[in-house]
Amino acid sequence: MKKIILLLSIMLTGIMTVNAQEECKISFSGYLGTGLAMSTPEHTPITIHAIGYYNISNRFSAGVGTGISVYEKTLIPLYADVKYKLSSPRKFTPYAECGCGYSFAPQKNTNGGFYFSPTIGVEWSAFKKNKVLFAIGYELQEFDRLKQFENQYSKTEYQESLSHGSIALKVGMTF
Repeated sequence: MKKIILLLSIMLTGIMTVNAQEECKISFSGYLGTGLAMSTPEHTPITIHAIGYYNISNRFSAGVGTGISVYEKTLIPLYADVKYKLSSPRKFTPYAECGCGYSFAPQKNTNGGFYFSPTIGVEWSAFKKNKVLFAIGYELQEFDRLKQFENQYSKTEYQESLSHGSIALKVGMTF
């Protein structure tokens, strides 16, 4: 019995040593962005997002992201994200990325909606393990809100559906 435990311990130690030499399978990205509004009503967005990735290969990653997007209302997107590096990793690596999900609206009388964000960019290996990201893309966030109209003769409420689209400019880091 002791021989079996010793043999299993040696095998597990060898497996852990081999795995320690591989590239990390989990990575995190965070970015700050703004954009050029492309919809009416026109509001310049400010976004802060964080994404956790599982690195399937050295060029393809999939993960989930969330953050805060401030248009005329604050929205909290929760989305699936895929990222593909268009060339093998080097000092400057171009990539394509796409996030798709749902945006929640924390304000009263507001409902969230569809979120979509395709992006192209470049990773700059400025540091030993971290990369700086520069990207441009499109961001679409939809939501509904309850509006009120009142004059001296009537008072009414109606639901307004908005779709905020913008050309997104992002700067971030990968850890």
